[in-house]
Amino acid sequence: MIPQSLRSLRKSPGFSALVVLVFAVGIAANTAIFSIVYGVLFQKLPFARPDRLVAIDTLKNGEADSSAYPDFLDWRAQSKSFDHLSAYATAAVTLTGAGDAASLPSTVVSGDLFNLLGRAPLLGRTLGLEDDERGAVRAALLSEATWTTYFARDRAIVGRSITLDGDAFVVVGVMPAAFQFPFESEDPTAVWIPVRASRFAAQWAEQRNASFVSVIGALRDGVALPTARAELTTVAASLAKQYPSNQSRTLTIRPFQDVLVKDYRLGLVVLLAAVAAVLLIACANIANLLLARGSARRREIAVRVALGASRSTIVRQLLSEGLVLALIGGTIGALLAAWGVDALVKISPIQIPRLHDVHIDMRALAFTTLASVITGIVSGLVPAIQLSRPNPVDSLKEGDRGASGASGARTRQVLVVAEMAVSVALLAAGGLLVRSLITLQRVHPGFVADRAITMQLMLPGAQYPNSDAILTFYRRLHDGLATMPGASASALSTTLPMTGSNIDVGLTIEGRPTDPNDRPSAPLFSVSPEYFATMGIPLAKGRRFTERDSQNAPAVVIVSDAFARKYWPNEDPIGKRITLSYNHTGPREVVGLVGDVKQSKLSDELQPQVYAPFEQMPWPFITAVVRTTGAPEAAAQSLRGVLARVDPMQAAGELRTLDQYVSRSVATPRFTALLVGLFAIFALLLAGFGLFSVMAYSVAQRGREIGVRMALGATASDVRTMVVGQALKMAVIGFGIGLAGAFVAGRLLTTLLYGIEPHDPFTLTAVSATLFAVMLLAAYLPARRATRVDPMTALRTE
Repeated sequence: MIPQSLRSLRKSPGFSALVVLVFAVGIAANTAIFSIVYGVLFQKLPFARPDRLVAIDTLKNGEADSSAYPDFLDWRAQSKSFDHLSAYATAAVTLTGAGDAASLPSTVVSGDLFNLLGRAPLLGRTLGLEDDERGAVRAALLSEATWTTYFARDRAIVGRSITLDGDAFVVVGVMPAAFQFPFESEDPTAVWIPVRASRFAAQWAEQRNASFVSVIGALRDGVALPTARAELTTVAASLAKQYPSNQSRTLTIRPFQDVLVKDYRLGLVVLLAAVAAVLLIACANIANLLLARGSARRREIAVRVALGASRSTIVRQLLSEGLVLALIGGTIGALLAAWGVDALVKISPIQIPRLHDVHIDMRALAFTTLASVITGIVSGLVPAIQLSRPNPVDSLKEGDRGASGASGARTRQVLVVAEMAVSVALLAAGGLLVRSLITLQRVHPGFVADRAITMQLMLPGAQYPNSDAILTFYRRLHDGLATMPGASASALSTTLPMTGSNIDVGLTIEGRPTDPNDRPSAPLFSVSPEYFATMGIPLAKGRRFTERDSQNAPAVVIVSDAFARKYWPNEDPIGKRITLSYNHTGPREVVGLVGDVKQSKLSDELQPQVYAPFEQMPWPFITAVVRTTGAPEAAAQSLRGVLARVDPMQAAGELRTLDQYVSRSVATPRFTALLVGLFAIFALLLAGFGLFSVMAYSVAQRGREIGVRMALGATASDVRTMVVGQALKMAVIGFGIGLAGAFVAGRLLTTLLYGIEPHDPFTLTAVSATLFAVMLLAAYLPARRATRVDPMTALRTE
């Protein structure tokens, strides 16, 4: 069958090439997206016993949040459901003594993390429980990239001392490049150090009101997740009674892999459904092409039947041809998919865990093979059944001029209707995502992002061990920024909104009873006096901070409008007092009310926020923001120069513009909308091509009828109306069916939408207009061709 199929296909090289191309593109898109979806959502984590790994989070306002290190230690000591429990948090450290000072992304970990993960080092050993004990020698574990970049892959690095944040650390080992943890970090970890070895982390490790670590555990064999959840819930309740002044200790325990991908699961599934829809449309298109080609072979098939070929033989032959085309297309598709996966990974602005590890492997090739076989069968089965039951006498009488019959015409029309129905649903989904993105991008973040560059810093604890040292650095940097060339305004803050970092502190509202199980908290920003003017955050009432709000001045705060609405509804917040849990300085008077600012993403609900003068509440991490007169990127070197003059040993951390942070906050919906939109447009073009091919074939087959009509007086306009009307009838039916699919798709996309309803009338109207415009174009071209039929020539051929 295969050699015969190849000989048959060689007779129509143009047709075969077109079918192979459609197959290749459809299968390539599906293979590429399948590889990404499988690699991110279903591929087992590269750790020991990945199915037993769970994430343990403290719930705050119903949302999973970080936990306090003392709480983690109690969980580990009192629970029996886990082989290991470990805590970790990300931070930046400054490496000195290995060339220029460099800021490295680091992860502070409890000592048993690597036992839990079960990964061996490339050199030396990993960190152990003994490294996290009080008084232990400071140990550091390097990544292979750090070992290569800063230590030239010197194997004698193990046991050598390096300087991190001004402290001496002994390198105990090097982890291989394939190891990455945590996955959710935007930048791969360069060095792992024990919690108590980090001066920054160690100061929080003793405080139960400081939530800064994430917790991961490995369930014991035979212990189910509900059992572990019940046990830790009991432990948490006991801690809440023992330490009633602290925040609620309600816990949530979920499979670790689910936690990693929870923000991306639905978007990836939507992409997979979109490319599957494209492949279905491609199958329908190919089935139509095979039907049209098969109709031209009706005389050949009739001769085979007349000579004794059975129907099953004809079906096998036609299916074999479809499978050959599909397998050739699948082979090309696999090559395109390998390129497509690399391209998608490179252009993706989303920090999806393990995305950069995705590649075409044996599972992807197996998927390609299976998809090729299934699409070959699906697209070839309908024409095979349709064409394997000709009437030999009628077919031989008709010869090559005969029509394919009413049954064949109906089959092609049904396929076109199905294509349009699927494309309507997909186009509606893409339209909703694009419209949602446009709505989201119009949301004001609460500050002005134009022409502003930022620089994040983490002051080493050894060099800046107390508030006085931190304030000395702060003042020198503050003065240096004020004279920076090209700067129109500048300010300092602990963190900035939309950067993904924030300090959340517990607080007490004076005169308001506090429920110990639901203690208020809010993001805290310690800022310089110029902060609000520089960021463009409007002052609604009261005053901004001034230079007079110094260490020895009365303690004050400024709150956001959302804070005032939540805690003092219908009251004037100015003069109210709150107490922050951070440094126990007593009540602070509210002296100002400022506008709300989006904290993490543009789609977030507005959250209460608190601002304190940096002079009164210094922190070891500082972010500089500079408003520039020109392009902010051009000011990066000047900003580094200011830092070098203040402290040559301090490494500049991340330098980004505020625009980049705002853009990053909508990266996921933008990328999803882009891909689904592109797939939807491709699906619409395929559906349009399907309608065009059916109408072109219909016009060719109805040449005598059209000639008779024109001979009897029909005008070109009448003929065009007849042909276009037939096409629009299919379009209306397809749109009606697709509209139901669009409503279903809208409901499934609800959680991905912002600011619009799942059944947005504007989107559905735009989809309708686009569909009918494409369908009219696809129908008009064959209709115009029909008007060029010469009536005498058409009649003479009969």
